[in-house]
Amino acid sequence: MFKKALLVSGVALAISAPAMAEQRTSSVRDNGFSYNYAQLAYDQWDWDNDIEVDALTAEGAFALDEHLFIRGGLSFYDGDLGQGDLDGKQIYAGIGFHTPLQDKLDFVGSADIIYDDREFEFSQTFCNAFGCVTSNSDADDDEIGFELRGGVRAAVADQVELEGGLSYYDLYDDDITLYAQGLFKATDTIDIGARLLFGGDRESIGIFGRYNF
Repeated sequence: MFKKALLVSGVALAISAPAMAEQRTSSVRDNGFSYNYAQLAYDQWDWDNDIEVDALTAEGAFALDEHLFIRGGLSFYDGDLGQGDLDGKQIYAGIGFHTPLQDKLDFVGSADIIYDDREFEFSQTFCNAFGCVTSNSDADDDEIGFELRGGVRAAVADQVELEGGLSYYDLYDDDITLYAQGLFKATDTIDIGARLLFGGDRESIGIFGRYNF
């Protein structure tokens, strides 16, 4: 519990420090980044080198004012858990904060509540002198957790954005992970992107298409 409190405190400090610094150093009011969008993503998730699934996610965000936005998403996933099969769904919803640090650079933080519902199917084969018998069984589990993120979003070219930072995730188990993503602006409203989670027990790689409104 003490370790978890330290981890949460560290992420909270990482989230709040740049925002406080911005109040003293940045004269930029708006970098023009869109926080109104809907997107569809395909990801490959790998949890603790034991669970490997493919996930389809519909998600989006909506700006409440010049700094706050709400966000959420729904994922359906299917894959392997050890020698068995795993499928399920995951829903998240939360609130985010962004503010300019300097020209073409925003600080972005978010806090999400996550609900995960999963089903396991696995078979076991037992053999003896008289032959082998295969037993099929299934189980289900669900959990409510949360994720905290803090990082930066930068316009590195006219049509290219990069984003990265730190994630603290607590669902079934807790983990600290780095995240990164890149956006290419195909049109004024359509973006194509790729994203990563790495450096912890939870890793993923994915692509997505985004519509800005």
